[in-house]
Amino acid sequence: MLYLASQFVWFLVAAFALGLVMGWIGHDGGKLRLLGRAAGWFAALWGVGAALTWLQFLNGEPATWVESALLFTAVYVAGCILAGVLRGTRAPAEAATPVVAAPVATLPQVEGEADIPGQRPAGSVAAKHDKPDDLKLIKGVGRQNEARLHGLGIWHFEQIAAWTPRNVEWVGSYLAFPGRIEREDWVDQAKTLAAGGETEFATRAKAGLVDTSRDDGSAGQDNVVKPAEADAAGEPSDKPLA
Repeated sequence: MLYLASQFVWFLVAAFALGLVMGWIGHDGGKLRLLGRAAGWFAALWGVGAALTWLQFLNGEPATWVESALLFTAVYVAGCILAGVLRGTRAPAEAATPVVAAPVATLPQVEGEADIPGQRPAGSVAAKHDKPDDLKLIKGVGRQNEARLHGLGIWHFEQIAAWTPRNVEWVGSYLAFPGRIEREDWVDQAKTLAAGGETEFATRAKAGLVDTSRDDGSAGQDNVVKPAEADAAGEPSDKPLA
């Protein structure tokens, strides 16, 4: 192989350089893996080829081709390993630099939240694009309950449409009327409204035929409260709707 190395020195340098590049790109910054299944098969094949030539089972031109292949692959793999080692030495330094996450606004807990049965639904501190849906188009949600839902971070029909039975249980208990959300079917109403449809009640509310659903300003925006003001939004529940 020394004779072959002297004849193909520049090709070997190119193979080594290619190995460096591929090893650097392919290394994930973790530990260098030299004992994987693929590496084992490669080593076995390389050993078989070496044995065939060194023990002279192959001679002449076939032996030259096999030895050349063995030499080039060995140099390429050496480049990959060196690049992996060099890349690995940088990983601890990179990992030592703390990544500071951007602060995430969270909704405050409500009084006695831990004792409320069910699971509080996910909420957000503000409506999308600062344009909440008019939740009063849902039968059972008047101005008072809309404000309390805003205080929980519920601003849109799609949020209510995604409530699970445990979410419904929690909100019903929090608003002090367990079972009413199920009876009035808030979730299905919200699904219809979120999809762009309209319920019979929503049609009446938009026409101003439902007193508890009338707005003094733009729909859904005249009754917005900040989450921290949730418990000051009013009485636990609205009056039953017509």
